[in-house]
Amino acid sequence: LPTPSYSTPNVLPTPEHQIHVQPHHPSPDLFEDESPPSSAQWMDERIANAFGQAWTQSPPATPRKQYAPTWYNCDTETVPSDESSTTSETGPDKLWTFIYRGPPPKFTINSRVNCLWADHTDHFHFVFKCHPNNKRRTIQRIIQAGNLDTMQNVSILSTCQPVINWDKFAAYLVRHSTNCIYCIGRELEQLATDARSTTRAEQDCSTLLRNDRAQGQKFTNLKRKARVDLIRELVETYDARTLAELKDALSYDDRLNLYAEHGPSWKETAELACEAYVEKLRKDQETTSLHEYIARNNHNRTCQKPRSTDEGCRWLDRLLAVNNIDKNKFLTQLTDIMNKKENRVNAFVIQGPTTTGKSLMLNLLTENYIYGTVQRSGDHSQFYLMNLLNKAVALMEEPRITPLTVNDFKELLGGRQFDIHVKHQPDARLRRLPVLISTNTDICQYLQSEDAKAIKARCFYYHFTVPIPSALLPEPPCMMCACHFRAWYLNWFYNK
Repeated sequence: LPTPSYSTPNVLPTPEHQIHVQPHHPSPDLFEDESPPSSAQWMDERIANAFGQAWTQSPPATPRKQYAPTWYNCDTETVPSDESSTTSETGPDKLWTFIYRGPPPKFTINSRVNCLWADHTDHFHFVFKCHPNNKRRTIQRIIQAGNLDTMQNVSILSTCQPVINWDKFAAYLVRHSTNCIYCIGRELEQLATDARSTTRAEQDCSTLLRNDRAQGQKFTNLKRKARVDLIRELVETYDARTLAELKDALSYDDRLNLYAEHGPSWKETAELACEAYVEKLRKDQETTSLHEYIARNNHNRTCQKPRSTDEGCRWLDRLLAVNNIDKNKFLTQLTDIMNKKENRVNAFVIQGPTTTGKSLMLNLLTENYIYGTVQRSGDHSQFYLMNLLNKAVALMEEPRITPLTVNDFKELLGGRQFDIHVKHQPDARLRRLPVLISTNTDICQYLQSEDAKAIKARCFYYHFTVPIPSALLPEPPCMMCACHFRAWYLNWFYNK
């Protein structure tokens, strides 16, 4: 017999309303009586005797939604599908497409799939309609029904994407007159008819979305390049090495153009453009000989543009003559230092009292180059050579070489590459660069004799002793600039 469901009564009996139990019935304890009930009526009497009130069957509770019975048609499906049960709740079906590269599909007559495909000779385009949750299962059904190559599963899944605009996509499916559209099932017959009557496009359908992205990216790149070209032209026109130099050189119209193209962020782009411009100049200076580089007149920032350089060239000749210096030897050794021709000599030193033309001579040369200076109190900091990184020439005035820094100067003046300390950054490798030094006293005055010999063996040493102005050497006839040194040097180089 079916076991009835029991429920605890809402009202429990009180002692004064107890019902007397007949002596012929068994124990009122239902769980201790092993004999099965003979009838439903007798069971109701036992319950009434046990709880002291008549048995009333409670109405069955309404089952929860997830426990509600679901009926399935045995002819179509016996097991419920989680994906199909949620299709109507999450959204409508969508069109999907994938690319298949393999043998031609062979669908049977009894195929129950709905899809269409286009033959593009070397690959096939399949189009089907399903819910996003059923996409993978629908693809597997198409593969099985069309006897597609199962080795192409990964390629098929990787090329699957939604069809956003069917009219546009259909033009790609029929891009050549030899293409044919095939349809299986009746669900996509209308789409197949539309595709056969669509105007053909002469683009590769396999790059549909990629072409759209490329066109947009190309337009964006052109706009970005136009904005960068504006700053690059300004940097090169004004020969600006830093952002401060560019800001000082900009005119009112230039600033308005920058604000219109870049907005408030123009300074960041301008700073990067200046860094790139300086790096370009530095690489050019390192790979070009002295006479070739200064011939380009690369000093337009501070050039006085004199009409004639003859007087300045004659004054430079007199400067060397009154100090008893051979011009040919002086310029030959200077050329070897700038062109890095010597193996163990990498420094050009001019020593002498103040106002003798030491700094003037070296400044006329370094005006054409990107140079870095060195702190005079080098032994007080371990970052004293940090300013020479990414520079073409090292210019030093009154360097202080002590026993603490002598080893670094031996490497630097000898043309060796070595690692230096950089503040708040890892150590960096300092490449060989020419060193030009002007000093009032001996650069080895703080060193012992052995170290002093090693330092001077790495330098070409000259002395300027005649002050300016004096009876032997008057003041320069004009404001000296790099144009005078350029003309003076090239005249010697081509006539030596």
